[in-house]
Amino acid sequence: STSLTITPAEGSGSMGCELNNECYLPYEVTVEVGSTVTWSNDDTAAHTVTGGVMPEGPSGVFDSGLFMAGSTYKFTFDEAGEYPYFCMVHPWMIGVVIVE
Repeated sequence: STSLTITPAEGSGSMGCELNNECYLPYEVTVEVGSTVTWSNDDTAAHTVTGGVMPEGPSGVFDSGLFMAGSTYKFTFDEAGEYPYFCMVHPWMIGVVIVE
């Protein structure tokens, strides 16, 4: 299993980053089953990492809740699949974790 870090882009609380899929960096990651992904909020705004897609809303698979600048959220993916996610506060912020 691997461990990697995704960062909400600086300024991603303002629209624009979605035009190039640059709201979460990197936008898409591929990991093995059992891998832990860490989201590190290096932005100045609070964000969430919420499994699902808009407008359907949260999938219920994972949800960081609001995490402030300077904090992190970790989730371990135990099943293969494609896991899109978004920020509840800034719904244009989207990313995807692919688990193989």
